[in-house]
Amino acid sequence: MISCNVFDRSCEKTDHTVITSTMPSVEYYTKLAAEKLHKGQDEDAINSFREAVKCARKLADADVTDKCKINLGTALVQVGRATEGLKVLESVIPSQRDHLLTGDRWYNLCLAHEAIANTVEAKKCIYQAMNCYSKSEHSEAVVLKANAACRCAFLCTELKEFENAAEAYAMAASLYGSANDVPEQAECLFQQARVLGCCEKGDDAIAVADECVKLCTAQPDAAAGK
Repeated sequence: MISCNVFDRSCEKTDHTVITSTMPSVEYYTKLAAEKLHKGQDEDAINSFREAVKCARKLADADVTDKCKINLGTALVQVGRATEGLKVLESVIPSQRDHLLTGDRWYNLCLAHEAIANTVEAKKCIYQAMNCYSKSEHSEAVVLKANAACRCAFLCTELKEFENAAEAYAMAASLYGSANDVPEQAECLFQQARVLGCCEKGDDAIAVADECVKLCTAQPDAAAGK
């Protein structure tokens, strides 16, 4: 999956990319690559992302280059070339002051490790992403941390760490609530109740399920598609 913090920060919540506008050619190749990827023209998309990296390097701007490399690495993971994507992402060392971009890097490293079935390492990366988003003052940081918390909960569930999964779903639900994303909040509450049942915390599971029902009753749209 591609990352929402990469191309236009508007894809589905489990993905992350970064559009750049410092130089027309960088923006051109980034947009072109995103379009090609959407059309399933994987090789053309990867080539366009590589061109964006080349253009960024000519700027001698480390931040722009880092963003373009994260885009490239993320795209490689999405098209099934996770090992290549992992190497690209690992080569990016963003400024410590750029918490959002650093979070994006960790998020996409998580996806790369997950793609090669390294769930334990993927979980370590997603915790790093959550920590970075917590430090960011960017307007989108709350939702990005919520997305990361959801991914963390999923990974913990895969590892049968049900209590940790429940805690992560609870965090995600709270964050989505802060962002007024009621459907995602309801979904996280539902999943939290489910994993609480898996760790034999029946009373807690019922309480969370009741909270979910109340939320969906108060705002029926929250239950749509769930």
